[in-house]
Order: sequence, then structure tokens, then C-alpha cells
Amino acid sequence: MIPALALYGVAKRFGATQILRGVNLAIEPGERHALIGPNGAGKSTLFNLIAGGARPNAGRIDLFGAEITRLAPAAIARRGLARSFQSTSVFGRLSVFDNLRCAALLAERDRLRWWQRFAGSSTVDARASQVLEAVGLGDRARDEAATLSYAEQRALDLGIALAGGAHTLLLDEPTAGMNRAEAARTIELIRETTAGRTLLMIEHDMDAVFAIADRISVLVQGRIIATGAPAAIRADAAVRAAYLGEGFDEGGGA
Repeated sequence: MIPALALYGVAKRFGATQILRGVNLAIEPGERHALIGPNGAGKSTLFNLIAGGARPNAGRIDLFGAEITRLAPAAIARRGLARSFQSTSVFGRLSVFDNLRCAALLAERDRLRWWQRFAGSSTVDARASQVLEAVGLGDRARDEAATLSYAEQRALDLGIALAGGAHTLLLDEPTAGMNRAEAARTIELIRETTAGRTLLMIEHDMDAVFAIADRISVLVQGRIIATGAPAAIRADAAVRAAYLGEGFDEGGGA
């Protein structure tokens, strides 16, 4: 089976500082994969390379067997990969529904004639409405996105990726800044809405990692030191020493 996302010897340096040191990673279609590691390990840099925000100094990145290493972010997005950031990236002055319509319109751009893009399309509206309900924002449809709570804006961020038709999602710390109840709802939302899609997630909340991920990779000092099922990563002595630490709770928390 061709991996949904594959990295081969990916390296990145800034000046004399080596950030990534030959990262190899293969994620299967439909897999939910978590990338964990200490601050400064290179996780966000790796996301930036995958999404086209920067180029590696060495190595190759493939999306469903096609190389995307040197493509621009927009070209990568058109191939079905969407990235969320640690901070929300919604259009604050647009309504929640119109945020989703913009994303749905992008997904339908090749199927609509030019005048349909301006006059509206029942297909676009239907897609936006479906995602609106899926992310639990049906009662906020006409509200400006800026009026949403932080957790609701993160849900809208996810909805924008879904409405845009992405089959591969990069989520950067999706539960950061949330209280326990908000994080629990977000975890369940991610589990429900990403079913069947490929997911790569950076997350420091171990409850979220072990609740969502099928497999976990551990990045330390620019190298992946372990990849495996959650139970195997939890039991790995090298991982515990390098990242999870003595305070890691056997029950799943951090």
C-alpha cells in the first residue's frame, strides 16, 4: 500500500543549526498518527516542511506517492492536505457559515462555472451546512467567527479543513489552551470528524495523544527515536527517558 504521507531522509538546518536530522516516516491512508517530543525537537519545523511553508535541505516528502517536497503551500492544499496552526486562523469578521462556505467553494472550484462561484451554489451550501453540524456549531452559523470561544474557533478551524475537502490533516496542538472539559470535547470531535481521513497531529497532552492516535512517533533532537502503537510507546524505556519522564502516569496522563 502506498503511504498517505511519507518522509524520506528529511533534514533541515537554519544557518549552522541542524533542526531535523534525516527524518523517515510513513503514515498509512486513514491512520491517525501523533508526533510527540520535547519543545525544540523540530516538530513545528517538520509540519512547516510538509505543508510547503519551507523546503528541506535534504530528503523527499510524498503525498500518496506523488512528491510535494518543493511545491508551494497552495499547490499542496489543492492536492488535499490541510494544516491547522497553534493559533486559530479563521476569518473573524465573516460568519461561521461563510467561513465554511469559503472553504467549500475552494473545494468545488474546478466543478463550478465562473458565475456560479459568485452567485452561490447549492453544492457549496450543502457542504458547508454538513460540516457546520459535524463540528457542533449549528447554532452559531450566523455569528461572526470572532465572537466564538477559543475552543469553538478551534472547532471551526477543523471544519474549514473538512469543508475544503482535505483527505490529509496536520493538526498542531489542537487542545492547547483548553480546560479539561473543552479538551475532552475536542478530542471526541477529532475522533468523529477525521474517521477515514489521514491525520498527523502534534500534541503535548498525553490524554489526547493516547485517546486519538493509532500510532505515535517520538521526535527528539531532530530524530525520530521510536514509532509504534500507543502501548508500545508508553512502555518504551528510551521514550520515557527522553520525553515522557518519571512523572508520566501509567494510566495515560502526563
